[in-house]
Amino acid sequence: MGEEGRAVRERATVQQYEPPVFGIERDMWVAEDAETGCTGIGRVEDEAVGNLVSLVLTHESAAIDETEYLKLPGQVREKRWSNAGARKRRGIVERLFDGF
Repeated sequence: MGEEGRAVRERATVQQYEPPVFGIERDMWVAEDAETGCTGIGRVEDEAVGNLVSLVLTHESAAIDETEYLKLPGQVREKRWSNAGARKRRGIVERLFDGF
């Protein structure tokens, strides 16, 4: 995590919620940044903080407005490039586009 990410982490408020709070079936972590109003949610603390850092850095590079953002755990996609030789011959961008 870069310097900006560490700054977000240091000022973040992180809470853990355990079932049956809010009707959830498993633990949930919520990381909030009061400075930007952004909130990251994750199944583990690091995921919630990572989602928050991603949002805050995006928010800070976007046009200035009053929008607050929320990021939930993202989708997991199957890697379609499992052959190690193929990974060496093709660039990361080509491999990423294979998933779409």
